[in-house]
Amino acid sequence: MIRILDEIPLAADRIAPVLEALDRLYLPACEARGLALEQLWVSPPVAVPGQCNTLWLLWQVADVPAYYAMRSATGAEARAFWDQVEAACGSRRRHVLGSADQRLETPHVE
Repeated sequence: MIRILDEIPLAADRIAPVLEALDRLYLPACEARGLALEQLWVSPPVAVPGQCNTLWLLWQVADVPAYYAMRSATGAEARAFWDQVEAACGSRRRHVLGSADQRLETPHVE
C-alpha cells in the first residue's frame, strides 16, 4: 500500500472552497485512477486570527505500479482542482509514503 499525504496551508476562509472543489472536481475521477481518499484533517482544528491552517489529505493506492499508473492517468479535472488549490494557498507539499519495512525497488517508468 502506498499512501500520499497532501499538505496544503490555507487561510481558514479558503478551506471550505477547496473542499467543495475536491468534491466537485477531483473525487469523481479518483476511483477510476485507483486513488482513494482515506482521511482528511485540518490543523489546528480552530481558526486562529492571523494564522494559516493546514489541510491534510491522506490518499492510498495499491502499490508502486498503481501509483505511477494513477499519475499518468491524471486528467483535466485533477489539473483544474490543483490549479484552484495553488491559487488559494500559493504552495503545497505532497509526501509519498510506503511502509519502512518494504523492499525498495527502482520503478520501471516508460
